[in-house]
Amino acid sequence: MGGKPRLLWSELHMSTTSNPCWLSPCKVMAGGGFDFLWKQVHDEGHKKIEETGEQWLMDDQMEMHMERQTDAQTGSLEQAGIRSEARRRRRRLTAEVILILLFTFGIVINESDFLGQDHTTVVQYLEVYSTFPLLLAYIVPFCLVMKYLCSKYEMHRLDLLIAGFCGAFIPAALAGNLNDAFADMMSHLMGHLYSDAWIGSAGTGILEELLKLGTTGLLLYVLGRRSLKDYLGIGMCVGIGFQIEEDLSYITESGFENTEKAFPTALDRVSASFGSHWAYAAVTAAGLYLIARGSGKHHRRKGYGLILLVMVDHFLYDTPLSNSLLINGLLTVAVVLPVLLFFQKPGDEAC
Repeated sequence: MGGKPRLLWSELHMSTTSNPCWLSPCKVMAGGGFDFLWKQVHDEGHKKIEETGEQWLMDDQMEMHMERQTDAQTGSLEQAGIRSEARRRRRRLTAEVILILLFTFGIVINESDFLGQDHTTVVQYLEVYSTFPLLLAYIVPFCLVMKYLCSKYEMHRLDLLIAGFCGAFIPAALAGNLNDAFADMMSHLMGHLYSDAWIGSAGTGILEELLKLGTTGLLLYVLGRRSLKDYLGIGMCVGIGFQIEEDLSYITESGFENTEKAFPTALDRVSASFGSHWAYAAVTAAGLYLIARGSGKHHRRKGYGLILLVMVDHFLYDTPLSNSLLINGLLTVAVVLPVLLFFQKPGDEAC
């Protein structure tokens, strides 16, 4: 019975010795023990409060620093986005100005294609111009097809209309002058070795397709269209605009020379319209899509291959080889079939 209390008192004594805050009642009562206890508790509490306050202050400072860093990063990203958007707008504005200038220039230099000589009579004008409606034989079906494609693939009709006018007054207007300049240069360099049926046809195939492709690319950039179907549609309309203007110029050139040639020329142009410039420009537009928006070298090589295919096809069509019905048919299928296949592809798949 006596051993247990002594053990508890010994444990209590050791506890109070090691930790002054826990004093025995005797020590608390002796020599101002209450003051000593209060001082210890007060000091310990004050120290804890100071440490806690310092920790809170450090946490607040760290949080504020992180917020400032986040705000700075967000602000820098916003500034970078604003600068990038400003650059895009400047580039698009520049492209729009170039497009308008080229269109205006084409209208000015294209005027002579529809006028005869000074001695041309009103009757001759009427005889030549009366053959123009024959071109509706392919213009109307083309418009119906484009209307169907617009409803099926959600293409913008205004974009296609703009593309048609640009095709008529930009590449078509420039092509005639550039073809003549190329023929003069090559005939001067090659002399009697120059052949317009072969050398001239090669230059025509390259120059005209590059002009149409450049116009298509400029329009796609200005209009902000990125899907494969938009590339095809705008390319087709640039090509049909080019084709209409070229047909009119052929009719007027031959008709004002001899009015009896106007009607046969118009029929010849209509008969050759099925696989002509609208198909050329559509295939090169698909090639441009693969180059600009395709992933990997395979797509780019295929895009360049399509553009080269059109240039070679155009060149061969302008040579005497196209007088063969078989070769003419093969050349037509070679450019029309890819257009049909591209429209059958789901989404923006072009391979």
